[in-house]
Amino acid sequence: METLELKNLLAQYIDKADDKVLKIVKAVFETYEETNSVSEKDTSKVFDQLIDKGLQDLKAGRTRSHNDVMADVKKRYNIVG
Repeated sequence: METLELKNLLAQYIDKADDKVLKIVKAVFETYEETNSVSEKDTSKVFDQLIDKGLQDLKAGRTRSHNDVMADVKKRYNIVG
């Protein structure tokens, strides 16, 4: 996939993304800028931090049921059923 095509595809994803996805993408870009490259170690560090944040959210009760999330997805993407 060429660079321009990839950028356009990512822009489409970002336009549809919710806050959680945008925060993940932001964290990846910030890590990339800090290290000037994303190595496997850096990527693992970001994902570990995001998993830790998710666990903190879980402990603090900041969660939603699967049914609620799926209802939002169906509404957002006009999925019937």
